[in-house]
Amino acid sequence: MNEKLKCCNACDDPFHWEDEVVIVDDEHYHKDCVELYPTGYVAFLDGNCLGETENDDGQSAYEILDDEELLEVPE
Repeated sequence: MNEKLKCCNACDDPFHWEDEVVIVDDEHYHKDCVELYPTGYVAFLDGNCLGETENDDGQSAYEILDDEELLEVPE
């Protein structure tokens, strides 16, 4: 086995079969070497990134839009 082993970009230790690996910008890290922070979701429209959101399940319009004139009210 003469090929070079893939190593973590943080600690330079080689990856083992059952290691947890995190990929960031095509760089590989042991999960224990980095700190992960949940930041929400990224919204796309027609393949274009709109940006990040933490509102993954959506929300009722009346909770977000204050002005009743802007909302269609059921009869």
